[in-house]
Order: sequence, then C-alpha cells, then structure tokens
Amino acid sequence: MKLKINRVVKNWVYANQIKINNKNFIENKVSFGRRFAKQEVDLELWKKAFNEFNLIPSCVEPTYENFLGNHFIDGASVHIHKDQAPNYFVHTRCNLLLKKSLKGGNSIIDEEEINLEENDLWLILASLESHGTTPIQGGERLMFSFGGLVPIKQIESIIK
Repeated sequence: MKLKINRVVKNWVYANQIKINNKNFIENKVSFGRRFAKQEVDLELWKKAFNEFNLIPSCVEPTYENFLGNHFIDGASVHIHKDQAPNYFVHTRCNLLLKKSLKGGNSIIDEEEINLEENDLWLILASLESHGTTPIQGGERLMFSFGGLVPIKQIESIIK
C-alpha cells in the first residue's frame, strides 16, 4: 500500500519521553523468542505519535492496547500477518524502536523491508497491511507500540 505521507519519522523528537512502567513480560506463544508487556501511556504522547501521521484515533486499540515488545533470542522475529479491526476502523500502530539488535529486526510491510534505527517512529496500518520483522541476531530488539483504532475515512486521506 502506498502512502501520501512518510511512513517513518527518523529520530522522533518525543522518544525520550517514553516511560516504561511494566516489564512483566508475557511470552508470545505464536512466535519464538518474543514477549510483550502492556503499558500505560500518557494520552498526550499517544496523540503526538498518531499526529505525526495526520491521524486522530477514536480510541486505544482494545485488544493489544499499547505495549512494550521484546525480541530476546537470536532468530526471533514477528511472523508476517494482518491484525483484526472492527468495521469502519483500521487497527493502526505507531511503533518506536527503543533498542536495536546488532543485525535484523527491521520491519517488513507488504513485502518491503524498512531499515530502522533507534528512536525511529513508524506507521503500520495493521489490519490492512501484511507486516512482520526480519529475525534478530546479536542482542535484543525493544520497541514501544502505540495502538489505535482509526476511522477508515481518515486512512483514506493518507493512502494513494
């Protein structure tokens, strides 16, 4: 899917405002070497993340909400998938790379690999685009994911 806007905000200005408040990770049973921890997030920071892409979600995505994602074993990756969303909404994610492994861990969106650096914020239209990551090697990958349900009409304004 082609966007009218930049998918990646390099070195997001608000990255240093992320506060990790829960490291009680839950193992991801679908994928090897992955875990996550739901996070409370400042509403203004959540809004700022989506505002980078000219989006105003109706609410926080109710299933996964906002979370800290961690790949912690060499070879760990996110399998290619699409997420669910209710009718008339798009499950949308603004992800922030907090820690990069030595190799791998790049986002894959609709078969395109996106090279990411620490503090980069990127957009995934999770219920419309196939997405996942390349496997990591040498260290861990840590990312913060802001989740929102965005009305499909808003999404139509940012896609070609």
